[in-house]
Amino acid sequence: MKKKLLALVFCVLSSTAFSQSACTGHFPNLLTDIDYDGMFPITLAGGLINLGVSSIDYDSDASKSPICLCANSLMIGIPTSFWEPIFMFDQSPKVGCMPLLGGIDISPPYNASENGTISNPNKAIGGTTRSSFMHINQYINPVMSTLGVVPDSPCLDKRGFDSPYLSWADPTWNSDALSNFLTPYSFAFANIISAASEAPDAIKATFGFPFQTLFWTAGAWGPMYPVTGNVATANTPEQVSHLLMARVLAKMHAVGTVQSTAGQDALASCGALGVPQFLMDKRQYKTNRMLPFPDNMITPISRPLILQEKGAAFAPYGKDYGYMVFRKKDCCAGIPFKKIAGGG
Repeated sequence: MKKKLLALVFCVLSSTAFSQSACTGHFPNLLTDIDYDGMFPITLAGGLINLGVSSIDYDSDASKSPICLCANSLMIGIPTSFWEPIFMFDQSPKVGCMPLLGGIDISPPYNASENGTISNPNKAIGGTTRSSFMHINQYINPVMSTLGVVPDSPCLDKRGFDSPYLSWADPTWNSDALSNFLTPYSFAFANIISAASEAPDAIKATFGFPFQTLFWTAGAWGPMYPVTGNVATANTPEQVSHLLMARVLAKMHAVGTVQSTAGQDALASCGALGVPQFLMDKRQYKTNRMLPFPDNMITPISRPLILQEKGAAFAPYGKDYGYMVFRKKDCCAGIPFKKIAGGG
């Protein structure tokens, strides 16, 4: 009887250990795991400040003049342009797994069809095309405000750490049909002609940034729509992770929870959160992997991932990935008129 009891305890402990090991990860080191070269180029009053850092940018048609004016808040200031590290994303095949929060597994109740998987539908005939379904979490992490690098800047996002999107809590994440109600225009891009636009978008992103007009594709990463966790062609975990990040950002723009901080309208808004943009301009985001290990590369949406994915799939964290996302920021940094006039 004792032997049977011990065997039962051993089985329970073994299964518990296995379930715990299914969710892995660690908290990122904000000083060493983020490639802060991604903040460049920086522009002040129309002048470029690169400090010897070679980084990529695109012309957002803002921050070119020496001064800017905010009539709504009676403020005059200096046009400022930089890339702000603001969002973190992590991706896992396990429901409720949060790799960037130390591998926390909140184990929420879920439908079996919502569990992340990677499948190979052509295995019986020797095919190599794989499909995938993964879960993803979005976090707001205003690193520059947290570290206090630039105190009291009106251009920096000062929100606290938050988790605005958890895919397992989204009923549309595993349903292409439901997600299309959020982005009804996506019906127009479920065809071979739209898929053909991935190649030119990827080529352009290889040497800079993707085409703004080709909003329905993420280039080398795959189709932007539907904005779900269903990936019809899963080449590598890195590609799947990047595609899901792009889809979540597109979804958050579509529902109005993420705004654009790039361009003349964002500059004129004189705020850190930007202006509404329901159809995402994918050029305003760059990614930097932190998990399973930092890649020290800044990657715009649509760019091929040959260098980034090297060795990553064989890391001990398996298919759990984590990223920092830089967002283009055009902002008017200034002081109120009353201070200029000496009013205190």
